[in-house]
Amino acid sequence: MVLKKFKTNTLFWFFLKQLLLLAICILLEIFVFLVLANIGFNSGFILPANYSEHYLERNKEKIAESEPFDSTLIPNTCQYGLFDTKGNYQSGNFNKTGLEKAKVYLKDAEAVEGFYFFIQRAGGSCVVKYDIAAHFSSPVLHKLFPKPELIMIVLFLVVFVIISVNNALLFGKRLKREIEPVLEEIAQIQTRELNDKQKKSKIKEINDILLSLYDMESALSQSLKKEWETEQKRKSNISALAHDIKTPLTIIKGNSELIKEEKDISEIYQLADIIDNHSDKIERYIKLLIEETNHPFSEERAVEVPLISLVADILEESEALCRANGINLIVSNPVTGGEAFINRDSVVRAVTNLIKNAAEHTSDNDRIRLSFRYSGCRFGVEVEDYGKGFTREALKYAKNQFYTEKSERSEEHYGLGMYYANSVAEGYKGKLMYYNKPGQTGAVVVFEISTGDKT
Repeated sequence: MVLKKFKTNTLFWFFLKQLLLLAICILLEIFVFLVLANIGFNSGFILPANYSEHYLERNKEKIAESEPFDSTLIPNTCQYGLFDTKGNYQSGNFNKTGLEKAKVYLKDAEAVEGFYFFIQRAGGSCVVKYDIAAHFSSPVLHKLFPKPELIMIVLFLVVFVIISVNNALLFGKRLKREIEPVLEEIAQIQTRELNDKQKKSKIKEINDILLSLYDMESALSQSLKKEWETEQKRKSNISALAHDIKTPLTIIKGNSELIKEEKDISEIYQLADIIDNHSDKIERYIKLLIEETNHPFSEERAVEVPLISLVADILEESEALCRANGINLIVSNPVTGGEAFINRDSVVRAVTNLIKNAAEHTSDNDRIRLSFRYSGCRFGVEVEDYGKGFTREALKYAKNQFYTEKSERSEEHYGLGMYYANSVAEGYKGKLMYYNKPGQTGAVVVFEISTGDKT
């Protein structure tokens, strides 16, 4: 699978880009304010700081010769006053404080702070107070906003704050969008709602975190899957053991009935030994059930077992089971050599399940046939009965756990026995095959395993 290339940046570049964006916005703001200020000065909407001084210099003669005095000759940004030759105030727009300073200025120009312009007139003088600052040319705007520089600074700061806040919000939104996959991964791990799709981020460091979380999620998924499979295997083992207890119980019950009818004391002792052996087997199965209930499932330990010994165990179980059910056991092709790396109890239990199934359903003179075969590294057991055979549905689903075909065969035959036998066969690289005999009544089940190491 080819993964699509995903472009990522480091966290450093992510922050740097945001800072560059903020710097560009601020520079753009400065440029816009400079352009607007330049337009304002060039259009005359805003008067330059030295406007009043230059204007008074240019219009000094007009103001001096104006009779009667024309107040419009004085810029609206200035204050003025007309005085007679003795220094008495005649008219103007000085306020009380400004008037006192103007009188002081007439007596001693250096004794007053500020900027004043003196104009000699016929029969008196004119004193104009001005400042070195920009002003709006409109009298209304000048009255409302006497200091345009302050207005521009305040407006600049307001826009600066808006840009900064907006930039912070944008940065937070982008960072949140990049962090959201991390939060989603953590939430999925917490709730165990695992997803196979790996999430991506445009930030390398966050992407590394996502990769680590994905690895953790994958490991958790595998762990949960293994835990589930272990639990299912454990349940399956418990079910199989509970099911297999029926076999020794059947043998005990059958041999108990034979004891009641038997008069030969030696035969009675032999039957009693069989009962005793299978009582021990029940005790062992119950012990295994308790262990499976109290402890997690662990793989059964395999050892090297001679096939002659394995076949002998299978025959011992088969003969006891068939004798208890009053069934004739026909044995062919006994194995004379070879070894298998297996768990003896598992294989014997698997084959005994198949024999029990065959014993329950054979009907032709109450007999079953048991054949062994060994070739190379393959060991097989063929169980043949003479009953009604498998139904069409059973041929498809007989190996499924808990599958039963009640119309033709009982629950015990296909509920767990076939499933367990198939599990054991597959565990040793083998297989379980079954089919109806062509042209005859009855069914054949073949249990086959590899005699090599179990993987």
